[in-house]
Amino acid sequence: MMGRGGGSGMVKALGLLGFMLVASLWTVGAESADEFDVRQHLSTTTSYAAGNSIRYGDETVESTPEGCVPVHINLVARHGSRRPTKKRIAELEKFAERLRVLAKGAAEAQNESTISPPAWISDWKSPWSDKQIGGELLPKGEEEHYDLAQRYKIKYPEIFSEEYHPDVYPIIATQVGRSAASSVAFGMGMFAGQGTLGPAKQRAFSVITDSKGHDIHLRFHDTCIAYKESKKLRKPKVAGWQKHVYDTVAERVKGRYGMAVTIDDVTSLWLLCKNEASLLDVVDQACDFFTPEEVELLEWADDLEMHYLKGYGESLNYRMGVPLLGDVVDTMDRAMAADQSHKVVEKARLRFAHAETIIPFSCLLGLFLEGNDFKEVQSEKALEAPIMPPHHRLWRAALVAPFAANTALVLHKCPADDGAGVKYLVQALHNEKPVIMPACNGTYFCPIETFKERVVAPHMKHSYESLCTPQVVHKPVHQSFLGKVFSIPSHLFRWLFSSAPGQGTCHSGL
Repeated sequence: MMGRGGGSGMVKALGLLGFMLVASLWTVGAESADEFDVRQHLSTTTSYAAGNSIRYGDETVESTPEGCVPVHINLVARHGSRRPTKKRIAELEKFAERLRVLAKGAAEAQNESTISPPAWISDWKSPWSDKQIGGELLPKGEEEHYDLAQRYKIKYPEIFSEEYHPDVYPIIATQVGRSAASSVAFGMGMFAGQGTLGPAKQRAFSVITDSKGHDIHLRFHDTCIAYKESKKLRKPKVAGWQKHVYDTVAERVKGRYGMAVTIDDVTSLWLLCKNEASLLDVVDQACDFFTPEEVELLEWADDLEMHYLKGYGESLNYRMGVPLLGDVVDTMDRAMAADQSHKVVEKARLRFAHAETIIPFSCLLGLFLEGNDFKEVQSEKALEAPIMPPHHRLWRAALVAPFAANTALVLHKCPADDGAGVKYLVQALHNEKPVIMPACNGTYFCPIETFKERVVAPHMKHSYESLCTPQVVHKPVHQSFLGKVFSIPSHLFRWLFSSAPGQGTCHSGL
């Protein structure tokens, strides 16, 4: 369970890390060693199929209340599986030579207590070395979104049976190739058969994008200056915590294979493992260097970063997403008003973005919390880090934000309790599975009034501008009398020839 604070709990967890690894007695979460699948433990590099196969909760889903009909969907989705970024491709290319050095050193250091390293490391070449551009959507990512659309279309025929029109099914993507391409793949899956283009009878549809520097709805992580400054200050501390994990795993790998691996080698091996397993379904090369226990620790280290820099570890991480949450409520209000007047209404708002979008959105809804932590979140308090393996935890990037992760809010029209009129209920889905928003009294179907009051309102106390505009705090400067006298010409010169503001110290204004 998570709770308030973060620093002291983290120190205690890291203090126990060495002992737990030496003992090596834990089970792998809820999995036995025989059923452990590394593809479900790759943090945000996890494929959609692997992430969606992770079991959580009691798997018991409340049936739709009698007489209820879905009338509108708000969808927020991450792009599908993509090629490693240009930076990561360069890192892996460089690591190929390092692997050969490690192999040679291990061959010379072999003894009775070590295992021979696998032969493949002597001549391994990066499968992405011929790619000059990184980060683009892969065919696998296209299929993830095409298939996702097909399943949504089957699940909600009441919503997706209309003829396509941009006002009925607005599709919105960030101005990044992999997100825009994901939206196109989804649209092709959703509207196949409605047109005259090609054997699949495709039709053209529009995708709306906003410029990267002004997209406060889907790229708030890039437009919120206060968040960027805060993140820059917090990153070194997170990296320090992660270093303890990498150092411990490096010592174990070194002892097992007689390889002189460093912390940097472990991070590169882990990067290679994640990309091989997720994108290529190769689990018997880089991933084989680590035991299941070590994989869980490396996953936990990645999830620490997600928690502190993108999730519940700092309230600004998700509060900056209030424009998106506000837009969701506005679309619901318009849908209800149009439904009451029997006008043609927007049926679904389909958004395609990034992990940095869907993680904060999940936090705004209070998903994957345990106990009474949602009260802490509504009070804008930071939560402690996700609990360390082998203990079970809900806050896992493989579950929250794998490739093609998607969160949907489905608005249902239902008969009113008194039999006269109608009422509206909100159902949350994450990766197509119904989930409970804790603020909704433990039910899968939340009355719209409760949703607005208990889920939305606590986050709308501050505007995006007040949250994201850094404040300038001027520090008093004590000068001698002569210093003040001689500073007058300097200030006058600057006033005449420059419009720059006075010096100050920027704070995030939290």
